[in-house]
Amino acid sequence: MSAGWFRNLLYICNTLKAKMPESRIENLMRTLTKDTVLGDLLEPLQKALDRVRYHSGRFASLSMIDFIGIGVLRHLQGMKTLREQIQALLHLSTDDMQTLPLARSTLSDALSSPLRLTIVTQTQRELVRQAREILPDRLAEIPGLGSRAVYALDGTYQKESAHYKKCTPSQGGKDNPKGHALLSFYDIRLGCAHDVHVDTSSRHEIAMLRDYAEQPGAVTGEKGALWVADRAFVDARYWDQQKRKLKVTVITRMKSNLVIESAKERKLADSPFNQGVICDEEVLLQSSSSVWRRVHYKTEQGTVLIFLTNEMQLEPGVIAFLYLRRWDEEKCFDTWKNDFSQGKAWGRSRVAIESQTRLAIITHLLVTLLLTRRMGGWGISDEKSLKKRAQRIEKKQAEFVPMIWFSDLYRHTAKVSRQALRFLRSCFHRKSSDTLYECHLKPMLLRYI
Repeated sequence: MSAGWFRNLLYICNTLKAKMPESRIENLMRTLTKDTVLGDLLEPLQKALDRVRYHSGRFASLSMIDFIGIGVLRHLQGMKTLREQIQALLHLSTDDMQTLPLARSTLSDALSSPLRLTIVTQTQRELVRQAREILPDRLAEIPGLGSRAVYALDGTYQKESAHYKKCTPSQGGKDNPKGHALLSFYDIRLGCAHDVHVDTSSRHEIAMLRDYAEQPGAVTGEKGALWVADRAFVDARYWDQQKRKLKVTVITRMKSNLVIESAKERKLADSPFNQGVICDEEVLLQSSSSVWRRVHYKTEQGTVLIFLTNEMQLEPGVIAFLYLRRWDEEKCFDTWKNDFSQGKAWGRSRVAIESQTRLAIITHLLVTLLLTRRMGGWGISDEKSLKKRAQRIEKKQAEFVPMIWFSDLYRHTAKVSRQALRFLRSCFHRKSSDTLYECHLKPMLLRYI
C-alpha cells in the first residue's frame, strides 16, 4: 500500500467525518453548556484540555470534553448509578425521545479506557496549575514556611460496584476487606486534592506510597516539600531517606509503639506562635539514625497531643497548626462521599476506579475555582461555613481549638458549602447571568435559606 493511497484514504475519512451531523450527546452537551452555569463551571476545563496533546479523532463516539463534562455532572448531581444518569440525560435532551442520548455501554467503555485515563490525569494536573494562579494561598502568612509546598497525605476507602465480586485474603484472594483504597495527596496551600493513587489489593499504606512514588509525575518527588500525614504513615526509615534525597520533611502524630532511646529538651521561644505548646524535644528513635522532634501540645479542652516530626526549623506552634490543617483533607473526603457520588465505585476495573476518582478531583477543583471567581467579585468568603465553624469552636466540639494567632488565617474554609452545591445542582442548566448568581448563590453563602 503506497503512502499516497493511505493519505487519500485518510482525507476521505476525515471529510466524511466532518460532514457527519453532531451526535445526540454532543448536541445535548452544547445545549447544556452554552451560556449556562454549567458552561461557567467547565470553562477552565476547556483551557486545560487545550494544553493536553492527544488525537481527538480517537474518540468519535464521545469526545474528551463531553466525557469529562458528563463525569463532572454525575459527581455534581450525586448520581449513584449509571442508569440514573442516562435517564436524567434523556429527560434533558430535546431530540427524539425514542432514542437515548448515550448508551450505558459507551460511558462504561470510556471510563475503562487507559488512554482516556491518561488524558484525564494530564487535564487534572493542568487544572491544578490554573488553581495555583487563581486560588488564595492559605499558608502565605505562616511564619518560617516561605513558599514551601505543603501536602497532606491520607487514605480513604470506596465501596465496590455491584458488579465487583470481592475476594479477600481470608477467602484466598488479594482484595482489601475495607474496599478500594484511595491514597489521596492534598495541597494544603490550595485547599484541593492534588493527586490520587488507587489500589484494590490489601496492602499497607507505606507500600502503596512506595508504589505511587514509582509513577511518572508523582508529587512525592517534589523537592523540599513538607508532608502532613496520619500516624499510619509513620515509617522513620522511609522519611529519613526522603529527607536525605529530596530535603523532604514530615509532620505526624506519635505512635505508642515507637521506642524513644533518648530525649533532649529544646529551648522554647517566648512567642505567641507557641501558645499551647508544653515542650519541644529532640529525640532519637530506635528505628532511625537521624534526630527527630517530639512536640507536646495542649488544647483548650485540656487534651495533650504529641506530634512527631523531622522538621527542625519551624516553631513547635507552627508544627501543631500545620497538623491541624491536615483535617482539610478530611473535609475533602466528606464532600466526595456525602455530596459527590464517590462513596461507591462506578466500574469494576482499576482504570475505571481511578478515572472516577480523578473526575471527582476535577469536579472539586472546578467548583472551587467557580466559587473563588464569584466570591472574589463580591468581596466575601463562605460566611455561613465560617459562622458554623466558629459555633463548633465555641462549644468545644473540635479536637483542636485555633489559637489566637490562628484565627485570621481561617478566612478560607476547606469544606465546599452544601448550599453552593445545591445551587449548582438546581441551576446548572440555567442561563448564566450576574443576577442569577447574586440572587441565588450569594444568599446561600451568607446564610441558611
